[in-house]
Amino acid sequence: MNIFKIVTIISLFSLFSCYPKGNGYEYNQGSLPSIPVNLEEFNSVYDDYNSTSPTLGRLIPFCFSTNRNSAGNNFDIIYRPMSVSFSKTTGILDVTNSYGGWGEYGEKFTVLSYGVGKMNTGGDDLGPYLLLNEINQFTDFKFLFLSATDVDGNFDINYTFNTDSSGFSENEAVTFLNTEFNDLYPVFNPDFSKIYFCSDRENSTFNIFHTNINNSDKKLIDKLSDTSHHEVIKNNIISSNYDDKCPYIFDNMLVFVSNRPGGFGGFDLYYSLFENGEWTTPVNFGADINTEFDEYRPILFDEGVDYNKHMMVFSSNRPEGKGGFDLYFVGAEHTKY
Repeated sequence: MNIFKIVTIISLFSLFSCYPKGNGYEYNQGSLPSIPVNLEEFNSVYDDYNSTSPTLGRLIPFCFSTNRNSAGNNFDIIYRPMSVSFSKTTGILDVTNSYGGWGEYGEKFTVLSYGVGKMNTGGDDLGPYLLLNEINQFTDFKFLFLSATDVDGNFDINYTFNTDSSGFSENEAVTFLNTEFNDLYPVFNPDFSKIYFCSDRENSTFNIFHTNINNSDKKLIDKLSDTSHHEVIKNNIISSNYDDKCPYIFDNMLVFVSNRPGGFGGFDLYYSLFENGEWTTPVNFGADINTEFDEYRPILFDEGVDYNKHMMVFSSNRPEGKGGFDLYFVGAEHTKY
């Protein structure tokens, strides 16, 4: 994975995302909400959840799982562009299903439609994880997708990638992660030296595991295709005796869901920080975000409008939504957490 190129594209997309203070406007930055807001333009009357997006500033190539295409049956992964903006005169934040001011790049990102097409299997396709693998002079965007499918029985983790703008490879299994049990929600740590995921391979309870990979040569695709044995380690700080699922890592924060005691009901959102070489004891996000219903699959990214918060997207079946699970967004204060 070409980290320099990833940093370059993030910098370019974010160049005009934040405005310096003292430029004469009433509002020099946007403010993400502290109370979750329904992503109405992305939701349906069916279940919409399991989202993913790399950090590219205000242009967000947003993908998520939904059963809308089967009228409530199987889950497919779909791609919808997301744009985040705010008014410098009113401060109002706007999150839309559009390319916003980056419309000229819309055609470049439509290649993601080929990617989700390869990931969709006819079974339930969950937990998409999208990475920007490479960018060549803004002409070819190379992506890596991981997801899990139960088309052959239990959930297994697969991947697909594109080498140009014309299409994606066939889905391939990440064999060193998969077992006869359910294995889902893969995510890399920031330096791509570990893959985290959840599995019910121990006592039919979901826990969070990781395995180490040697990515010193930055050839991530080669690492995923490795068929040799990898030691898989359960994280005993994050995992409990209850179901702990859907890990997602951004910077030094890991967010996940759990139905452990002490929550507000159903699955709640939790976070842990990576400090002094290990993860801290998980903390519940609290009553402003969690409810007596289920909150599920949180992700974090830098949306390029709020200096103090990361944008967190998650799903919930709380009753004020359009139906089933809906997608919501909220600000997670990285200075606080």
